[in-house]
Amino acid sequence: MENNALITLIGKNVVDGEEDCFELTTQGKYTKQNGKYFVSYEGSEITGYDNTTTTLKIQDNYVSMIRFGKTMGSSQMIFEENKQYTGIYRTPHGNLTVDVKTNEMSVAVDDDGGTVELDYFVQLNSCAPVRNNLKVQIRKVEE
Repeated sequence: MENNALITLIGKNVVDGEEDCFELTTQGKYTKQNGKYFVSYEGSEITGYDNTTTTLKIQDNYVSMIRFGKTMGSSQMIFEENKQYTGIYRTPHGNLTVDVKTNEMSVAVDDDGGTVELDYFVQLNSCAPVRNNLKVQIRKVEE
C-alpha cells in the first residue's frame, strides 16, 4: 500500500526540568480495519527513531504504539487514560522494562484523519520517570 496520509508529530518531553521539543511532518499510511484506525510511518533522526517503523492502533479511549527497527529492536506502549502499562523494550543490547502511565489523552479521528493527543510518563527500568506530550495530526490525502 502506498503512503496515503500526511502525519505531523509534535512532541515534548521534560527531563530534570528541561524541555526537549520536536515537530516533524512525514508521509505515512492511514487505514481502518475492524473499526480501528491504524497509522504507520517511518521514524527519523529528529524523533530519535531513525530506521524505525511506528504503528499506532487507535480506538476511542485506547492507543497502542508499536515500534520496530533494525537497530533498536521492538517495543510496544499502550495508552489508556489514568492507567499504567508495563512492557518490555527490546534492544540489541538487552531488554528494558518500560512503564507508561497515561495522565490524559484525547482521540478525535475519522475516515479522513484527525488528532491524537497524549500526556504520559515513561519510566525505563528504575530510572526517574520522564513526562511526555505527543500530538499526532493525521490528514488523509488522495491516493
